Amino acid sequence: MTTIDLTEAQRVGDLDDGGTVTRGPRHAWAFSTAVVLGYLVLGLAAFWPVLPWTSDRLFGSASDSVLAMWFLAWVPHALAHGLNPLFSDAILVPHGVDLAQNTEAPFLGLLTTPLALFLGPIARANVMMILAMPASATAAFIVLRRWGVWPVAAAVGGLIYGFSPYAVGQSLGHLVLMFLPIPPFIALTMASILRRQGAPVRLGIQLGLLVVAQFLTEPEVMTSVAIVTAWAVVCVAVRYRAHVREAARAVSESLAIAVGVAAVLLAYPIWMMFAGPQHYTGTAQAVDNPYYNDVMSLLAPGPLQRVHLGIHFAGVPLSNASEAGGYIGIPLLLAAAVLAWRSRRSARMQLAVVVWAGAVVLSLGPHLSVGGHRTGIPLPFLVLQHLPLLNNLLPVRISMETAACLGAIVAFGIDDVRRGAAHVHRHHRGSSRQGTLVGGTVAFVVLAVVVVTQLPTWPNPSQPALGLPAVVSDAIPPGNPVTISYPIASPLFAEPMVWQVDAGYRFRLVGGYSEHPDPSGLPTGMPDEMVPAGLDRFLEGQEAYNAYLPPVPVSPELVATARVVAARNDVRLLLVDRQEKGATAVVQVFTAAFGPPTVSTARYALWGSTAGPL
Repeated sequence: MTTIDLTEAQRVGDLDDGGTVTRGPRHAWAFSTAVVLGYLVLGLAAFWPVLPWTSDRLFGSASDSVLAMWFLAWVPHALAHGLNPLFSDAILVPHGVDLAQNTEAPFLGLLTTPLALFLGPIARANVMMILAMPASATAAFIVLRRWGVWPVAAAVGGLIYGFSPYAVGQSLGHLVLMFLPIPPFIALTMASILRRQGAPVRLGIQLGLLVVAQFLTEPEVMTSVAIVTAWAVVCVAVRYRAHVREAARAVSESLAIAVGVAAVLLAYPIWMMFAGPQHYTGTAQAVDNPYYNDVMSLLAPGPLQRVHLGIHFAGVPLSNASEAGGYIGIPLLLAAAVLAWRSRRSARMQLAVVVWAGAVVLSLGPHLSVGGHRTGIPLPFLVLQHLPLLNNLLPVRISMETAACLGAIVAFGIDDVRRGAAHVHRHHRGSSRQGTLVGGTVAFVVLAVVVVTQLPTWPNPSQPALGLPAVVSDAIPPGNPVTISYPIASPLFAEPMVWQVDAGYRFRLVGGYSEHPDPSGLPTGMPDEMVPAGLDRFLEGQEAYNAYLPPVPVSPELVATARVVAARNDVRLLLVDRQEKGATAVVQVFTAAFGPPTVSTARYALWGSTAGPL
């Protein structure tokens, strides 16, 4: 029976070519612990001074951070109260929201449920954000070690993956897109299945559970991982084409079990996604979107790199810094190319390079762009763009897979340098030490290149995340009242969702920030219009986020409309942040419609009713 050799690495211990043990278990554990602690220090540095236990500030500076925190907190709340973790009526009253179509990440919510015993929702979100990049890097380090890579080389490879420009960009607020410890283990399991290293049933169950965990963390990442994994399997099949039929029969059991496990566990989430209540049709991102890599964006430092080396490129078609994650840099590309050329006869290096090249091409989007100019030359992503279930994938986010492959290329290359140096001196005493010295020197040079060229502009921004003061929170009527807030909860003003989470979801918001169907069934992130119209237009005009939306004057008709909206929607709670622009006029209208506030502080005004609509 033929075994497909994907790693060409010794799998037991840390051996030189002569089979001599060069490091004991205690030494290896000490080094591994130091590596993981180093990753953790970098994770803390990225968000300083937002520490894991901080509850008054939240990572990021935009509404996406609040959304991530809200979704993370919803799962333990839903489980504790017997609610559906994939659907919520806490926002977007009266319809609610299908969370299966959003970045709700029930798996991460489940992971953080034990933390709810002693940390608040904001602190839990900060903990996960701080741990995301270190966890991803640690996973890559572990997998590379399982593939027999020298620990020092594996540490550099893990750093390149876990703290890539892609991860740094997503760390501005997209927790589910930067929490990436699962993909390396998917790669490890697939390699074990192809090499038939392990019990087929166990590997099948393991792969199925990993797929489920990643899907319930972020389906988009699972989609891109599946695409790149399929490309890797095709590459293996081409290289070992003489054994494809035999290998297919051998691995079919594991893959069938994996598909079965995933199908059973994901049946309900997928149904919710495509047929559940309040599901939308179409794609949340336009097919023709600016989120793709330009060739120059791979070479020129982006807005989040601290060092530019005199290379500037302003034509990258990405206005959002969090999505400018395709950067690799000329120095690191050259270092990786040298290592790849030196190991060009290695099967594992060949596979890593070819898969990396495929991922880079996919990240360029449907048409080639060079220097900010879209050439019109079609690329493979053009096919994916028109396939069901794949047309919501942003090509620039495949930069995650390019970073993973790049980390593998560098790790394999350094490992081969070390092994090669030990082999050359195999007849001399200290051959292993000589190999370690040469490999360590190369690793140091590569590490210096990574640090200099990819050093981020840390610390990341943070934003105040203040809950309601006790005097206001205690005045919230019982019974989960429907609430109109000012500002209206939306992608532009997510502050009321912080109030809601901090209050333990004790009130429901008429607005909210989450993808849901508009009247035509297509996705929108903006709140539905209030019925009857008029009050929401007044509130939005006071917010003044839309220059084309003329302000609605205060009038008796507006006051009457406020009363009708409250009665028709069973509104029993109004919350106004007096420090928001335009709040004075809002308080004036609400006071005219419902009388003086129940509670009034320097910052907040609250109107509450326990016996029906206001």
